[in-house]
Amino acid sequence: MHASASSFAAPLILLPFDAATRAATHGSTHGPAQDQAAGLRALFARPCVRVLPVIVPSEHDQTRTVWLAKLAEAFARHGERTLVLDTVRAQVGAAFGLRARHDLEHALTGQCSLAAVTLDAAPGLCVMPAARALEALPERTPLAPWLARAATAAGCDLVLALLPAARGRDLPAGDALVFVPADRHQLAAVLADVQVAASDSEITGFRLLFVGLEPAPALTLAARLAVKLRPSQATLHVAGAARVARDLASVVRAAAGWNLASLTLPEREMVG
Repeated sequence: MHASASSFAAPLILLPFDAATRAATHGSTHGPAQDQAAGLRALFARPCVRVLPVIVPSEHDQTRTVWLAKLAEAFARHGERTLVLDTVRAQVGAAFGLRARHDLEHALTGQCSLAAVTLDAAPGLCVMPAARALEALPERTPLAPWLARAATAAGCDLVLALLPAARGRDLPAGDALVFVPADRHQLAAVLADVQVAASDSEITGFRLLFVGLEPAPALTLAARLAVKLRPSQATLHVAGAARVARDLASVVRAAAGWNLASLTLPEREMVG
């Protein structure tokens, strides 16, 4: 069973699926006729999905992969049917003990079905490898239709799109997430990625998620990063700080106020 489009269409409102369903079925104060009309509108409305791009450095980092998996799982536990679209070979599926046999490119070229590409990682969470598929797309190709097709195959509400910084210019307008590690030696790479992603893009803001840090030093570091980025088109926000996985729950709740891109899904998509 899927939530209605009205439950998830607004990018600034994130309701757990079960809570949205209970509100729609038990919390209405309208009469029977109004309820029936609202139900019909929801039934025939084209569904939408929110997209949270995650800018990932080119160099593979196992620690970052673990945190990406934990964040995705936190969204799923919050009630968001979540798809991790891995275009950077971050091996998020492996963090759940899964082995990827196909890439989205195999499905797009008819070598397998879209369903065969999708890995079920946890309740409400799936992973889709898509590095080859992204490489096949020329630069400056808008990613919105591509992201929407992947989301349709997964039947999700939220896409965590792991992307290289250079593809920031191809994203629809909205915020993007950047992991900031406690390792100071990696900060230069983080700054470079933000600058590249902000160049000639429609990213409205970069949400910095500090991992391995307490909130106070994270705020101090965020201020220093903002100074180092001047002058720049990038607008920085602190998404939160997490020392352990349970700290991500507050980050997920805070995401309700982020400016996430909202994509309208295709009316019909055949998934094998």
